[in-house]
Amino acid sequence: MSGMRPFDPWPSPMREALEQLLNEPRQHAAGPAPMPMNVYEDGDALVIETSLPGVSPDDVELSCVDNVLTIRARARVADREYLHQEIRPGEYLRRLSLPSDCRFDQAQADAEHGLVTIRVPKVRPRAPEKIRIQINRKSPT
Repeated sequence: MSGMRPFDPWPSPMREALEQLLNEPRQHAAGPAPMPMNVYEDGDALVIETSLPGVSPDDVELSCVDNVLTIRARARVADREYLHQEIRPGEYLRRLSLPSDCRFDQAQADAEHGLVTIRVPKVRPRAPEKIRIQINRKSPT
């Protein structure tokens, strides 16, 4: 039985329309997008790793107010006529509540291969102090 074709539920014009719809650039929600991150403790520091591919370290802003770390970044793309464009400019924003024992004023950040690593030292808890309290006993009268 030569000349038989498998059943195709999508006729050619319908398939082309579907492929065009799937390949069209999608509109993104307005406002900055969140970026993926990992947070873990490493000895006496809290470590935050966040993925920001294509973002220059100069376009990353870190701030902390009331123990809330804010990471803001901007991805830039050259302004030119593209034949096909999937990489788009955009903004990233992420906020993270830090434990109260974190010292953001001593934090350090590094950027390498699209990964931003922030080390926030933690204050070592003070050992409890022993306080001797003198107990005065009254003699019965």
